Amino acid sequence: MVNEICVQYPDKSWVIYRNFEKIEDYDTVINIICSYCELSELPNLPSQLQYLSCEYNKLTSLPPLPDSLQILDCNSNQLDELPSLPNSLQRLHCYDNKLTKLPKLPNSLQYLYCHNNKLTSLPELPNSLTELICKDNELTSLPPLPDSLRYFICENNHLSFLPELPNSLKILSCENNNFITSYKYDYLNDII
Repeated sequence: MVNEICVQYPDKSWVIYRNFEKIEDYDTVINIICSYCELSELPNLPSQLQYLSCEYNKLTSLPPLPDSLQILDCNSNQLDELPSLPNSLQRLHCYDNKLTKLPKLPNSLQYLYCHNNKLTSLPELPNSLTELICKDNELTSLPPLPDSLRYFICENNHLSFLPELPNSLKILSCENNNFITSYKYDYLNDII
């Protein structure tokens, strides 16, 4: 157990605190790292927050996310849902939780790591998405894949088919599904 909360201020200085109540000038904090703190809840978040790492805790929910948030690492908790995601979000790491669905994904999202949950479907994927790891869920179908996707891992689900694969794809792993179709894409020979 770490029990330290690291925060960064706009002047780029980092300060370590023992709990949220002791944080000075909390409203000006831009980055928070509170991983491995055995937290069961988070306070309201600063309005200018850009990065939140709250992984490896006991969180069952998250507070509303600020519009400025760009990176959310909330993996390895006990979350069964996520709040609305801000339009500024670029990275979402929500794996190893109990999620059964995801909220609408923002158009700015580039990385989505949602593996090892209980997801049965995914929302519409944004055109900006370059990496998607959705393995080890209960997915039975997938939405259309964006043309920007380069890295796609969907193994260990209940998929019977894949949507059309984009030409941009460089890495694909889809083992242990229920495919009823064999895929014959010439360019897949180049995919690792």
